[in-house]
Amino acid sequence: MKTEKEIRAALNCVIDPCSVAAGCTAGLDDMGLVRQVSLRETEAGTHVEVVIAVTEYGCLMGAPFATEAYKALSDMPGIANVEVRLDSQFDWDPEDMSADYQARLHRHRQGRSGVIPIRPISAGSCASGHAPARGVSR
Repeated sequence: MKTEKEIRAALNCVIDPCSVAAGCTAGLDDMGLVRQVSLRETEAGTHVEVVIAVTEYGCLMGAPFATEAYKALSDMPGIANVEVRLDSQFDWDPEDMSADYQARLHRHRQGRSGVIPIRPISAGSCASGHAPARGVSR
C-alpha cells in the first residue's frame, strides 16, 4: 500500500509556475495546495483521492494542476485508481506553504537586491514595430 507521504512526494513533483517566476521553485505540496489525501487499498492496488487547491479565485492553473497530479499519481507503481478534485474554497494563504519552503523563500528574497534592471527599449524593437510609449527613455 502507498503512504500519504509517497503521494505527497509525487504531487510535489508538479511545479507551481508562479514559484518558478518568483525564482524559488516549489511543488504542489510545498505550496500548501494539497488539501486532502485519501488512500484505500483494493485488490488491484491503492485507490487514491486527492483534493488540490489554487492560490486564488482567478488562478488558471486548476485544470493543469489536476491533469499533472493525475499523471504523476497514475504513473506510480501499485496505484489502481486516481481521483483528483479541485478545492472550491479558494482560501489558500501563504501560511499554508510548508515551513521548509517558507524558509527557503525567505532566504531567496533576502538575497535579492530589490532592484529589477529594466533595459530601455529602442524604437522599432517591439514586436509590433511601434516606438516605445511616451515617457520611456530610449
